[in-house]
Amino acid sequence: MSSEETEEAIDEVLAWSSIFNHHMTIEGVLRNLRVKSSINALLQAIEKSPHLSIVNDVVLSEKYTINSNFKHSQEIAKEHLDETKSVLSILSSCTQITGLAITGSVAAGMNTEDGDVDVLIITKPGWVWRVRALAIYIAHKHPNGGLLCPNMVMSQDSLEFEKSIYGAREMMQIIPIKDSNGISELYSKNTWVNKVLPNASKKKLLDLPQKRDYPRWWKIMKIPILGSIIENWESSRRIKELNASSKSKEAVYSKSVCRGHENSHKTRIESEYNSALEAIS
Repeated sequence: MSSEETEEAIDEVLAWSSIFNHHMTIEGVLRNLRVKSSINALLQAIEKSPHLSIVNDVVLSEKYTINSNFKHSQEIAKEHLDETKSVLSILSSCTQITGLAITGSVAAGMNTEDGDVDVLIITKPGWVWRVRALAIYIAHKHPNGGLLCPNMVMSQDSLEFEKSIYGAREMMQIIPIKDSNGISELYSKNTWVNKVLPNASKKKLLDLPQKRDYPRWWKIMKIPILGSIIENWESSRRIKELNASSKSKEAVYSKSVCRGHENSHKTRIESEYNSALEAIS
């Protein structure tokens, strides 16, 4: 691939990151590149480009405004993650959770003062709605749970994602916290991501100590027959309630998936992304 073609591929990544006012390192650009490449090839293309440069370890383009608050946004993301680690340790210790990962802005390495910490939770089959109840309880009741946002809880047997550049980049930026085959299964069920982002690989596990600090009612949830009855009751009433109030086509509420994307984030980002591509074409 020529330097000009590599430059175009870099421009596409920076168009994407500009939507979030995000700046990427050369490694970050490579991870998000849609064509097979290398760090050396990127460096050569940037050196030859009239509008690309590397400043303070991030790749910049004259086509986009520099985010003067970027460092502060990074610091906030780290603070929010640190504040949430204690509740993530509780969720990580739950044997019914087979996969746990940080998603969204914090996973990308930046956040706002009023932002939260989005998490993906993967459960054993038949545990989605009980685990969701536990996560929400912890988020509301634990002293350090206020930032926790369990907006995606999925059964390990329902991990197929719709193919899109949005889905691929979201999946490859997550920070795994626990993988009792849940996160591994997520990637196994979505091998198409490797074709969309050929240079990306799963991030290293964020190793947190497990902390067992559950509410008393959680023991009841684990009683075999009674627990299953509660799961059916909780899922039926919540699915009905959430579907009735939902205004987003992206939100999914079923027995095996609770994806509360009520702000139509994917649709909005893809629209802005297409506009950004048109602007540089």
